Amino acid sequence: MKALAKSVALKVGGFDLWHRARNRDYLTVLMFHRVLPAGESERLSADPEYTVTPELLSEVVEFCKRYYTPVGLEDVLASREGIRPLPPHPVLITFDDGWRDNLDYAQPVLSAAGVPWVVFAATDAVASPGMWWQEVMEWALRSGRVSPDELWAAASGDAGSCSSKAGALSLLLHFGSLPEEKRNALLEPYARTMRELYRSNIALSAEDLRFLRENSVSVGAHGSSHLPLSLMDRAEKDVVAARTWLSDNVDVTAGASISFPHGRYDSHTAQITRDAGYRLLFTSKPILNHCPQGWLKTDILGRILIATDNVTGADGAVMNEKLAPWLFLQERSALSI
Repeated sequence: MKALAKSVALKVGGFDLWHRARNRDYLTVLMFHRVLPAGESERLSADPEYTVTPELLSEVVEFCKRYYTPVGLEDVLASREGIRPLPPHPVLITFDDGWRDNLDYAQPVLSAAGVPWVVFAATDAVASPGMWWQEVMEWALRSGRVSPDELWAAASGDAGSCSSKAGALSLLLHFGSLPEEKRNALLEPYARTMRELYRSNIALSAEDLRFLRENSVSVGAHGSSHLPLSLMDRAEKDVVAARTWLSDNVDVTAGASISFPHGRYDSHTAQITRDAGYRLLFTSKPILNHCPQGWLKTDILGRILIATDNVTGADGAVMNEKLAPWLFLQERSALSI
């Protein structure tokens, strides 16, 4: 009954009018990761929570063009720095990590729609785009080729359990702390299989990022190592390295913003990124960002994850009666830390 009421409200414009009154002065930031055709996603064992099809992306973009005003990263920066206000109902589209499929499948959709967007790139991954060790490890676990306990034992010599979510994060941090040569040797059997599956790089390259930048796509940082900054001993080094790499290999504007890897941040993390020169800090906290009369009052922003299960029906097509409340009804706030 509730779904029917929402569907009717959308058709008659009631929900739209309500959204336009409620969210006029709030910036909505969408968060995507991977974009792959359904067959490719299954073939590559991509993480279904963070992978959408080009068709789904296109439908979400068209929804945004209907109910929002798409803006670019430069517009958000200009608002934050008091240069010009955002328009009513602004929406910003972002992608995390720096996947090669963003160029292959997201860029054609967004370019055809004339909608600006942002790639937040993990610079260690894009500096060596052929095989990203974190995806090799995650893929090996997702596809059942190895268990967390087996990887933990191989890396540490300790047969203790790593089956919980906290344990999986410990596994990631432990592999990140290993010497590169040892880490690569442990993951090489899985990397070899992945190289056979992929027809191109896993991650975007520096050349790819320059191409996107030349075609009006904004680029920001997603850390250097892509490890959770709030759990790292030397997070300052990580965020400086990411900004330096982007400035040297893409352009100086690429170091203006950062999205926190794994969505993890705290007051120390926020401060070191500001100290490193980042002017906008993007979290994974699902809120709508207050911008009264178009002016952002904070440099730290929330984003709404677009996941297939949250916005589609049984046939995999976007349902406006799911997408609209998913976006329109999120908590409204202004983050500060």
